[in-house]
Amino acid sequence: MITIWQWQGFLHKLAISLLFLAAYSYATGIPLPGQTMAQIKGLDAGMGFGIITNKGCKSLWTWTSQANYAYDSLLSGGPSLKFLGGDLDSANNLVYQRYTISGKIMRHRSRYALFVGPVFSFENTNLHILKKEFSKIGENEENENTTECSDLFAKIGSSIGYQSGGGFLATPNVGFSFGHNLDLTLKGVVMLSFSSSIAFNLRDQFEKLKENTKNLWLSLEYLMIYGGNKSNIHNFILGLAVGF
Repeated sequence: MITIWQWQGFLHKLAISLLFLAAYSYATGIPLPGQTMAQIKGLDAGMGFGIITNKGCKSLWTWTSQANYAYDSLLSGGPSLKFLGGDLDSANNLVYQRYTISGKIMRHRSRYALFVGPVFSFENTNLHILKKEFSKIGENEENENTTECSDLFAKIGSSIGYQSGGGFLATPNVGFSFGHNLDLTLKGVVMLSFSSSIAFNLRDQFEKLKENTKNLWLSLEYLMIYGGNKSNIHNFILGLAVGF
């Protein structure tokens, strides 16, 4: 009887130790969409570079940045900026800047995090015609070919909406995230977006990063924006998110 009781006590202690070890192994920031992360508390910042593609239009370069402050494990928020530039089509060059302020209500656990919150965005767009028309026929043909590309961005405008999503850790060094946004523009257009990403934990690979940061994730994200018939935007971004 004494031997059985000792084994039961040993197994009980072993189970508790394994649970604490698992919790400790995953007790780090969790990557989220848009080069953000879930932290118990503190500041995180992100930056990404990539391309945007749309059927029938030329690819554009994109640059994004964001800052977010977690007041605790429940509430966080901050601003972000997205910049697009390049030849939109054979006639137009696009310079597009979109500024966003957002908040998150979080459910943060050791291996996963879920969030939902409001989003307000406004923009500064400049469509500049670069190509000169040399004939009336050529001008008409060009307008037919390029209106769809330019209208795609011209119709977005400022918006108000919400975001939701989450992230989880498959291992202490590999995380996945998914997200969804719905924006109602002031022009009456509903914009839907869906994103997913895979992230790698850089912080735990270098001693200097362990000493100076709470988290550092390298991510590859895919974002699809749906704005109506024939106006899907595909966005691929390689980014970094660092937490302090």
